[in-house]
Amino acid sequence: MASKILLLVSLFLTFAFSVIGLSVVINALVKSNQESSYVKSAAAVDGIVVDLNYHNIYSVCSVIGAVCALLTVISIVSTFSQISSIGKTRRFLRPQAFLMLFGALWLLATVIACDVLFATRSTQVTATLDGFALSQSVIQQVEQSIDVPPEYSRKWYLRLCAILPWFAVLFATLSGLLLHNAARNTKIDYSRNAEVTESEKITRTSDVQ
Repeated sequence: MASKILLLVSLFLTFAFSVIGLSVVINALVKSNQESSYVKSAAAVDGIVVDLNYHNIYSVCSVIGAVCALLTVISIVSTFSQISSIGKTRRFLRPQAFLMLFGALWLLATVIACDVLFATRSTQVTATLDGFALSQSVIQQVEQSIDVPPEYSRKWYLRLCAILPWFAVLFATLSGLLLHNAARNTKIDYSRNAEVTESEKITRTSDVQ
């Protein structure tokens, strides 16, 4: 009973932090589009055309959002299967454990990639004026004038994407291990029940004779 409660708590925390991870990714995409529009409109006042390239980290963040959505679905299915009788069979527990651990491993690899980009990379900015490319020194002056740093590490909404999904990794891993342990225990219980049933049959046969 205690192990089942622990599993349900772990599944709930997996669900909660997967939803949070998906939310911070959506928030980052919205904030980045708003920031991009602001930079382009601010530079356009002086006739400067700006192009922002941040697709590397946002491609990774999009994958984080997709995996968090997957873990959300798995945790919901696993929770309802634990509450109902169908989830107590080994046949359903093992696929749930595999999918949960697979999602946790996939999310781990993606979050590591996100953290590396967050710590070391920045938005690639190019700008032109009347069709002529501006030098990096002029671009830096424009960045300072509109107060929008290009470094990923200075953007708070990307910091959330680099930190919060780690909790989803942690609890998804724990849930996967607990589901695997539940599948093993279910196998043992089934064997014991089979032995008891067989013993009862033998006893009844002996009584009849």
